[in-house]
Amino acid sequence: MKLKRRIRKECTVLPMMLRGYSRAMCNSWYKATRSDLRKYRGMYDEDTIKALHKKGYLCRSVSRYDLLNHPDSGYITDLDYMNLSPYNSSMSKWVSDILTTERVLAPYGRFFRRIYFSVIRRDGKPLFLRVDRENREYTVDDVIQLLRETGHLEARPAYWESESPRYNMTCIGGRLYINGKSATRNDFVRIFGHMTANYVIADYVNLSYHFTPELSTDHSLEFWLANDTEQGSAILSAMMNFYWTDPVTRKRIHEIMSVDLETGSFEARQGTLSVPGWQGVKRQMLEICGQLKQLTYFSASIALQENGAFSFLYFSTKPLLPGIAFHAELNDYLKAKAARLSKRTLRQHWEGMKERLFNRWVKKHGRKGIRPYMQKLWNDSVKSDLWHTKGVSLGKKLWCWKRGFLSYRSYQYGLTEENYKNFLSDYDYHWLNRINNDYQKWVNDKTTFRYILEPFKAYIPKYYLSVFKRDGKVAFSRMWDCPEGISEDFDGLFALLRREKMLAFKPSAGTHGDGFYCLAYETDENGNGTYLMNGKAVTEQEMMDTIIQRKSFYVVTEYLEMHHQLKEIYAKSVNTIRIMVVNAHGYDPRIMQTYMRIGSSRTGFTDNVGYGGICVMVDKETGELYQPETIKDHVFYPCPNHPDTGTPIAGFLPHWDMVRQGVLDICRYLCELEYLGFDVAITEEGFTILEINIHQDLHKVATFTDEMNEFFRHVIERKKS
Repeated sequence: MKLKRRIRKECTVLPMMLRGYSRAMCNSWYKATRSDLRKYRGMYDEDTIKALHKKGYLCRSVSRYDLLNHPDSGYITDLDYMNLSPYNSSMSKWVSDILTTERVLAPYGRFFRRIYFSVIRRDGKPLFLRVDRENREYTVDDVIQLLRETGHLEARPAYWESESPRYNMTCIGGRLYINGKSATRNDFVRIFGHMTANYVIADYVNLSYHFTPELSTDHSLEFWLANDTEQGSAILSAMMNFYWTDPVTRKRIHEIMSVDLETGSFEARQGTLSVPGWQGVKRQMLEICGQLKQLTYFSASIALQENGAFSFLYFSTKPLLPGIAFHAELNDYLKAKAARLSKRTLRQHWEGMKERLFNRWVKKHGRKGIRPYMQKLWNDSVKSDLWHTKGVSLGKKLWCWKRGFLSYRSYQYGLTEENYKNFLSDYDYHWLNRINNDYQKWVNDKTTFRYILEPFKAYIPKYYLSVFKRDGKVAFSRMWDCPEGISEDFDGLFALLRREKMLAFKPSAGTHGDGFYCLAYETDENGNGTYLMNGKAVTEQEMMDTIIQRKSFYVVTEYLEMHHQLKEIYAKSVNTIRIMVVNAHGYDPRIMQTYMRIGSSRTGFTDNVGYGGICVMVDKETGELYQPETIKDHVFYPCPNHPDTGTPIAGFLPHWDMVRQGVLDICRYLCELEYLGFDVAITEEGFTILEINIHQDLHKVATFTDEMNEFFRHVIERKKS
């Protein structure tokens, strides 16, 4: 039977793959059609269902488009709509959960419910993290006390579309209730103790609204939005949802009504109604859509408030289509996207198959819990170690690999059979990725990092533009620090460069300084201007061509000027300080290790130690520099003076107390994250954080303190359990 089912599946999947669909898409369509047959066989005959599937529709669309009477309705098919997914880039994470969305859309905070607590699980128990309050441990008793003060709260999943239960918590006359039932402290302990998803404790949003003096009903207003239309940001469709209880059957009824995009009117059972303040609501939604310009297509739902405002109910970057026939604007947009969608080539199918086979191999042979990406990095590291590490016998290399170390660690750490367990192995560190929970998305790219850390913008470079690809073309989006009058195109970039004279152009999610460009504009005594990239003169077209060739997200920021003391050591790179911080409880972050990277003529405009830079340790309490070294063939050599400038690498870092305090304050703000690596540049006025690493490169494990080793032992045991 299993073989028969497999053959039947392949008979559906393979012809679709030959038509250019991905295997994942074909598998999804096959599952959807099989489920459709089971679910609707009693409603429609099998021939009708199969005819619908052949046209690309599922049975749920029969009533939506009246397909039985109008089989050629012209609406986008379910198959084409499924094939458009994923609709967005990695920036979908901006609207994945309520905490992230609220911070990315900080200028529109008035449209979000107030959040008091973030609740995550760590070490098998709930961790209550108070948002923007004093730093101490919080418990369920603090939640109950807050409920007594406010009278009404909701504990809801942090993710907008999570199906985990919600808890309507009230305090009436001193008595506590959860979802309308009387509750004790033990009930609160039980509920939070069993939570497996991330939660927030926030104000309750009332869905009831008086549309007329006689009509008050629960509702939601849903929008389908896009940023890649001819007019830019656009509302493609809007639907009003009414929720009411049938007085006879007591069943909950859901009505959907199409909203006129010009007037805001809709036809309800009670007659023609209108969305109050429609033009203002529409204007705000278009502004918010434009703020999320990196998202191509998404939906958002709101609840109208009696004061003329509204509150967000959810966002989705995988929007379900409206339950009824929808606006031509949405249909035309989706059909045009489906027509432009390129088909998969045989090479792409081959690459996909290789990835699936590798993932299966990792699942079968890799250590349980390791991510395929990290296993690949480990495999590549071992391969490089085999061919490029000199002076280590093959037997010693095999000994190291078996214990999880790359072979050059044998002389870096002095590994023996007796002491190797005292060190964090390379494979263990690969396996630990990711130590942080899903909120690491706040800092794993520079674009999001800037938005999330708006309260600490004094410690962050000015971010002017986000640069990304859309439909194969370069797109620009203004960021919060961009001056007025700078357009979102190459003309705007050149105008900004002429104004600022020097800019940094770097990958949003880059590492090791790869892909970094110093953009400059210089004028001679006659006023003639010259553009430069990493010190080389280029034309506007050459600069444009270089940017067009970039494939990932980039950001354009101010170019930082180091403190003069650090410039004296080496001035061509921004010599950054790496600060490793552990924040196990959410309110008591501790700096574990600190060192400084210094560039050289070998590294150019970056300070990467592995490419020929210098590393010098920093006393985490005083900021004193000590033990400067350079590395060659994985061997550290003393480097008391800079090899290019001859300047002694010694002394104390300026503004160190300010740096320490600022880093710890940010860790308390990012209290959901427990393991962070800050890259800090010290300037004349203070310091600037260039990025925060969520799984930083290990530098000198041999110098780890007992406290650091204990932390890694703890997270290893936690992941094993």
